Amino acid sequence: MSISSEVYLSHPDKPYTQHIRNMFDANDIPLERSVKLYHDIAKLKSSFQYYIRHPGESVKDKNHTLLSGYIFLLNNDFETKEMLFGFLSIVSHHSRVIDLFDLREDNRYIGRYCCNSAELQFLDEVIEHAKVTGLYPPLNADVADLEQKSETYRKFLRKASFQTSFVYGDFIAFKKLFASLIYSDKFEAIFSIPKEPKRMIPENVLAEYIRRLPYHEKRDRFRKHVLESFDKERRLFRLTAPTGYGKTLTALQFALQFEKEKIIFALPFTSIIDQTYSVISDIFKDTEIDIFKIHHKTVIDEEHDEDRYSKVKFLMSSFSGEINVTTLYQIIFAMFGNSNKDNVKFNQFKNSVVIIDEAQSIPYRLRKDFIALTRKISETMNTVFIFMSATMPVVGDEFLEISDLSYFHDQNRYRLKWLNLPNGEETLKDMIAHAAQTKHTLCVVNTIQKAQELYLWFRGDFECYALNGYMTDTDKQRVIAAVAKRLEQNEEKILLISTQSIEAGVDLDFDIGFREVAPISSIIQTAGRVNRNFKKEQATLYVFEEISGYTDLIYGDLQLISKTIFSLLQERDIPESDILEVSDLYFQKLHSQLESALIDEEIKRLAFAAINQKIEEVMDGGNYKRLVIVEPYEGYVKKIEQQLLELRSSHLDKFVLKDQVEKVVKELSRFGVNVSLKDIERFTTRLNSIRTLPNMIYLPFGAPEYSKEYGVRKVGMESAENIFD
Repeated sequence: MSISSEVYLSHPDKPYTQHIRNMFDANDIPLERSVKLYHDIAKLKSSFQYYIRHPGESVKDKNHTLLSGYIFLLNNDFETKEMLFGFLSIVSHHSRVIDLFDLREDNRYIGRYCCNSAELQFLDEVIEHAKVTGLYPPLNADVADLEQKSETYRKFLRKASFQTSFVYGDFIAFKKLFASLIYSDKFEAIFSIPKEPKRMIPENVLAEYIRRLPYHEKRDRFRKHVLESFDKERRLFRLTAPTGYGKTLTALQFALQFEKEKIIFALPFTSIIDQTYSVISDIFKDTEIDIFKIHHKTVIDEEHDEDRYSKVKFLMSSFSGEINVTTLYQIIFAMFGNSNKDNVKFNQFKNSVVIIDEAQSIPYRLRKDFIALTRKISETMNTVFIFMSATMPVVGDEFLEISDLSYFHDQNRYRLKWLNLPNGEETLKDMIAHAAQTKHTLCVVNTIQKAQELYLWFRGDFECYALNGYMTDTDKQRVIAAVAKRLEQNEEKILLISTQSIEAGVDLDFDIGFREVAPISSIIQTAGRVNRNFKKEQATLYVFEEISGYTDLIYGDLQLISKTIFSLLQERDIPESDILEVSDLYFQKLHSQLESALIDEEIKRLAFAAINQKIEEVMDGGNYKRLVIVEPYEGYVKKIEQQLLELRSSHLDKFVLKDQVEKVVKELSRFGVNVSLKDIERFTTRLNSIRTLPNMIYLPFGAPEYSKEYGVRKVGMESAENIFD
């Protein structure tokens, strides 16, 4: 009896043949096409077919990735390295990518005795079922051939471990293959259609928006110079310009000239993404292009049914819009990470422009590796990278400067001035109090605790605001909006006490500033919030000695690099016109003394899991914090718990259920603060777990440990941990 290929399913109600055919892309190289062809072939076994039709039942032998990988090995003859990359992609496409050399483990993958795998008992059955799909040539099912091939690949890996090394190009080659597979797999599973071409981003819409902006001689001259520096043959650029020059829209206009499929715009902090996203969305609001905002707290706020939600969630989380606004954190893990969710994003670097705003925020410990990967990605994926900053790190001559650096020498908005404190903090308080009577005043210190102490000191005498990393995102955004509104009027003056949350990308403009000693790049970023919009005569940013304690702990070696510059500052003021030379001196020292390859040895072994772990250590800084949800109003958590209970008791498909629960978690995260474990120990209010989400804890509404004005209270806590943002 003949069997129709329509009998076989890849996903609930989805014909297997449709899924495979829709995954193919016209630009696939032969290896990509073959990996897509074979990645799910073991789903044709009877046990999986039973499982996919009876999702509520427990079914043995439903796994399919390992057997699919073996059938790929038996029926392809690419070069050895490509075969290993293809096999690793297939066996990892529902999990994290393991280290390449782990494929040699005995009784696993292609290790010794791998042909004793229980999965191979289904080999003949799968081969028989594959015949009726019309997708495959005659297939080899000879286990002896698999044994021989496995031995060949083990020898290759053994030799590679002793005699040869892999390089960044190999790392990118694997990630390209793996990312192409999982993106196509997930896209087709959700949409049931082949990937569609992107819409062109209408350049004229942005040009018209910029044309209607008020005339500004310096910004307009700057924009004209950048656009005239366009070079379609280059893929690596740097845009170094003083703060307040409108780099965001200028870079976007420059990027559109490349006519790429998409633009990915990365910023260092979640707190400034909303501002950029709002501006870009407003510009293109009357067009049909998709503009997405992507970070770990992004909530899809439209009322979608479950199916629509899953589609929108995938498009957002995979950088699939024509314009995608995201965090540097997301970019770094897309480039280095070994998870499915990270590599779905990596796939979208193809034929894109990636704008890295505030490039100095790339952690110096991985900056060398980051730049090495951007070079390789630009070469192999037709990707354009634009690094932007007022304080540009050393990135190399391959990056073409498209700004006119002479703009820095024409600046006279502020000067840096050393402030001696003969009576310590009392002198500082007197200076701030005197300034705040007649000027909009900014004070930036290095620790949350000191920022809170100063806020409480001044709030009785001035209209005072606080901004720090112990505040929820919603409260930070509320403060930024309130401060921006108050700065627009020039009558009653305000005082903002902040930590480094103010530094990069926050568009606020004060009359005078005070900054605790810190790496010179941070000081320059703070200066960019003083007389930002050229409205006043030269303003002053006072730099004062350490008052917070722990500055060396916070900034470490970066502080040592800055000491020569501080010596100069104590001798004379530094005007803005000299800032470029000061910044370059700092980053040259940083580059020569501290920057080195972080993952060089792991790249040589293609140790994907080990690389991911090292990146996590740099980006997340250890496990001394925990996310605490601050209940925004009474009854909020009960409402959330009821939503979760209703979801758990529903009969939704498990993948749809997972998406819906994740949606609730992201909603909760908007009110979350990462609090040090030491500070949590000092809470007197009991922290409760959220029902059905036992790993999430919350601080009840009205608890004394949190103030909407200045965040989780640290005043009076004597902790040296988590004292900075």
